[in-house]
Amino acid sequence: MTRVMLVEDHAMFRQALSLFLDRQPDIEVVAQAGSLAEARQCLGGVDVMVLDIALPDGDGLELISELRKLNSDASVLVLSATIDLAYPERALEAGADAVLPKVHAPMRIADEIRRMRAIC
Repeated sequence: MTRVMLVEDHAMFRQALSLFLDRQPDIEVVAQAGSLAEARQCLGGVDVMVLDIALPDGDGLELISELRKLNSDASVLVLSATIDLAYPERALEAGADAVLPKVHAPMRIADEIRRMRAIC
């Protein structure tokens, strides 16, 4: 079972994605956060962090290194709502394992989570 943490400030999107992922037989959402402060309280014990970079209290990229210090085996999937081409590059340079646009179907996100855990 892959333990996932969702870090996304748009509550409706986060909750809908959480419901979808929890219905997958091999994925469990163990934590949700809508800000950097909330996310910092529950970084431990996750296999994959699904991360929005634009959070109300700062840049979500800060969380990548913090997660890696706690769990170097954890994977990070950044979801992007922007079309700025520098955005994916910044996320990968910060240590993200993958970047997907938010327009992808939830199953594509679930498949990416599975792919990242398979190559660990």
